[in-house]
Amino acid sequence: MTSTTNFDKVFTTLSSQISSASKILATASAKNIVYPESKTLAGLQASYAYYSNQEIIATATQSQVIQSASSIAAQASGTLQEIYESNNLYGGMTPSKGGNLALAIIMGIFFVVHSGLGLWFKQWWFGTAFFCGCGLEMAGYIGRTLSNDNYTILNYFLVQIICLTIAPAFIMGGIYILLTKFIMIYGIKFALVKPIMLYSYIFIFCDVVSLVIQAAGGGIAAVSLVENESSLSGTHVMVAGLAFQVFSMSIYIFLYLHYFYKIKFFNKREHLKLESEFNPKYAELRSKRIFQIFPFVVFLAVIFVYVRCIYRVVELAEGWDGFLITHEVYFMILDALMMGLAIIILIFFHPGFVFGRNTKIPVKGLANYNKSKDQEEQAIVSSQGDERFNKNDELENENYSNDDSNDVHDHETKGVQEPDYYHEATDGNVQESNGYVDTRPNVAN
Repeated sequence: MTSTTNFDKVFTTLSSQISSASKILATASAKNIVYPESKTLAGLQASYAYYSNQEIIATATQSQVIQSASSIAAQASGTLQEIYESNNLYGGMTPSKGGNLALAIIMGIFFVVHSGLGLWFKQWWFGTAFFCGCGLEMAGYIGRTLSNDNYTILNYFLVQIICLTIAPAFIMGGIYILLTKFIMIYGIKFALVKPIMLYSYIFIFCDVVSLVIQAAGGGIAAVSLVENESSLSGTHVMVAGLAFQVFSMSIYIFLYLHYFYKIKFFNKREHLKLESEFNPKYAELRSKRIFQIFPFVVFLAVIFVYVRCIYRVVELAEGWDGFLITHEVYFMILDALMMGLAIIILIFFHPGFVFGRNTKIPVKGLANYNKSKDQEEQAIVSSQGDERFNKNDELENENYSNDDSNDVHDHETKGVQEPDYYHEATDGNVQESNGYVDTRPNVAN
């Protein structure tokens, strides 16, 4: 049983806090001050009522008094629970601990694997994009896991909403570059957009714009929540960023399918007929089975991310207390599962496995293409120089060999008539015949 002295300390503290909150409300007029202070005052009053009746229960002897005090204390406890739940940043939903913890671990594994593969295969652009994307996914699910214990902590909420919202932009940034690689492997003449470096520039630019808009929306929403104001404007900005991402992805899907339609990729017989028109430099790569599957894998990964982005647009458009955002099962299937599948299939079909560790596919028009071209030209010049050097050596050796054989022949053919281009000289005289000068000494028969 709690002593009366302990209750007195609680009452003193609560009375002071109630007095302070009342003074603030008496002079405040701004909504972002009145609203949170009203909730604070209501919570303090409910706490005071709860402890007051707990003291009665602790000291009363009559059952009727105890029963009445218990009822009032229960009502005060219910009020406190309602106030706490009204501060739920997830619209009344509590993120599951087990599911989000499992996803944090899975994304952490993907993060380590993609980082390692990117370094090993030297796929710098693709590896960096997936390093950032997988890292953000992992951080987002850590935030959701921590929110299970306290869904009113703003920092946990902001970590998960911002990280999980912008992570797919980095994943798509890595995927966008693959179309230009395919164009270089098969042939530039089949591309709809020229020069082909525009494929990289346009979609990476769109990715950056989408990323900036989404991050700005998240920042505006965060400031609004901190200041206890409506986060509607920030939400609208985030939706605009997601919608722009869906738009740019739609164009990418069209150009992707258009290119593979032009090279008859979906008709194997017709596709093989075009082999002579494809880039001969990558003929061996195109013959690999894993490469022939790779375009389907990349397209499937794009569709997974595409579904996720459409879901997010609809989810945030409903608001923070909408149906989709308050029912985690949809998030798990249409966000977590879609991103997980997109990331894992590009582990088994990593560009490094497909292209090979030492195969470089520079994109025409980009800096790495010009550097690669210079290196190839230097290698060709060096190779041609080596060939000329070797050929000169061979000619010199052949000449030496001919001279030696002629000397031997001269000695072995004594008394035999000389070839017609030599005119025999006598008494050591030098004579010329058929344009040749014979300076050999006279050899007696």
